[in-house]
Amino acid sequence: MKVDFVRFKPNVKFDYENFVVFSENPGHSEFLNGYMIKAESPKELLSKLGRSKRDWIVGVVGSRDVLRYAVMRWRVDVILDFDGRDLEYGIIKMAKEKDVAIEISVSRFLRCKGIERSRLFERTVETIKVISKFDAPFVLTSGASNLYELRPKRQVLEFFEYLGADVERAEYWMERLIRRYTDPFYIMDGLEIVKT
Repeated sequence: MKVDFVRFKPNVKFDYENFVVFSENPGHSEFLNGYMIKAESPKELLSKLGRSKRDWIVGVVGSRDVLRYAVMRWRVDVILDFDGRDLEYGIIKMAKEKDVAIEISVSRFLRCKGIERSRLFERTVETIKVISKFDAPFVLTSGASNLYELRPKRQVLEFFEYLGADVERAEYWMERLIRRYTDPFYIMDGLEIVKT
C-alpha cells in the first residue's frame, strides 16, 4: 500500500495510491484525514484529543513531556516528525507497548543545512537503531509541507534503507495503520470480519 504522510493537499500523486493529509483543522477531501495536534502541555493535548473524530488519523507534535503523555493515550496513532523533535529511549519503548507509530520523514533533511544536517543524520540513525531494538511501530514518509519536499515512495524508502532502516517492516506498520481506518473488515492483526 503506497501511502505518504504530508502537511498539504498535493496535486501530484507520483507513485502513491493515497495521502494522509495532516492538518490542525482536517476537512473531508479526496485524501485520508490526518489530525495534527500541536500542544504545549499534556492538558492542552488532552483537550485537543477530545475534538478528534473516529475516522481521523491522529498525530502529535510537541515537547518531550507532551510526546511522553501522547504515547499513553489510546486515541493517538503517530508521533509526527518535526523540526526539533527530541525522542528519548523511553518514548520509543512506550510507543511499542502502546502501538503508537513514530514517523521518520525526509523533509527535515531537505530543510536543514551544514552541521545541523550531519547532526540530524546521527540522531536519525540512532533513532532507527532504538526502533529496531524494540520493534516499535514506525513509518517512513516524505513529511512534505509543500510540493518541493514531496518525494516518490521509492526515493523515500531507498534513502532510509541507506541509513539502516528496515523498510519492509516500515511498510508493514504503514499498511497496518491505514487498514485500521480504511478496511471495514479489519479489527486487529489476526482478527478480521469474514465476509458472508
